Amino acid sequence: MEMEEREKNTEGAKAAAEPRDRLHLALIASGSGTDADSIMTAWENGCIPEIHPPILISTKKDAGCLEKAERHGLQRMVVDFRSFADPDRFNQELAKVLQSFRTDLVFLVGCIHKIYPVEGTAMYNIHPADPHRHGGDKMYGLAVHEHVLKEILDLLSRGKRSLEDPFYTFPTVHEVTLDYDGGDMLLRQAVRIPSNLIQDLFAGKIEITEAAKALQQWVLPYEWLMLPAAVRMAARRILEERKGPS
Repeated sequence: MEMEEREKNTEGAKAAAEPRDRLHLALIASGSGTDADSIMTAWENGCIPEIHPPILISTKKDAGCLEKAERHGLQRMVVDFRSFADPDRFNQELAKVLQSFRTDLVFLVGCIHKIYPVEGTAMYNIHPADPHRHGGDKMYGLAVHEHVLKEILDLLSRGKRSLEDPFYTFPTVHEVTLDYDGGDMLLRQAVRIPSNLIQDLFAGKIEITEAAKALQQWVLPYEWLMLPAAVRMAARRILEERKGPS
């Protein structure tokens, strides 16, 4: 009991010593971690002064995101989705982990599992296209880009659009809610799809999967630019709300 009390006192002292104008950020990823890396790199370069060193949580053992966090010298851990009997238990454990780190802000960056909102924690997700038109269950990775391209093919085949028209996709950072991809938008970028990609796909020169891979690689650099800005926007919003009216 005395040891537990000393630990509590130590934790309280650490909390009191921490700057109050910075937040605890957790990044949750499932794969290679390129999106997470954009945030970690920006933090390392001093571009996100509103946050403490972020923590990386992987939902998969041996995922590449863990190596990237290690390279940045950041704390990392695994909450393996496959180790739990159902999504509810996985989310219960994840919530405990987030609360143990006194997490203020969470960004889902390449997380393929449904993450439930955690009370008292602001949570955001990056979706590689318009989440309202190209979101929902199982809509992640290449499936999203395929959906975007199929919509364009449908418009072209019905004569609603022309190959001369510009086509866009809209990577979006939005709030996490219980509904898939249903939260309010924080940041969105209009990304013009290369005309030759649409033309080759419509002409049957490339398959839809190949085109989706090309579109994914085209969109990713925009995501890497968006994410550090989105973290700053979200962090500043929280800090301003805590200050209250001036």
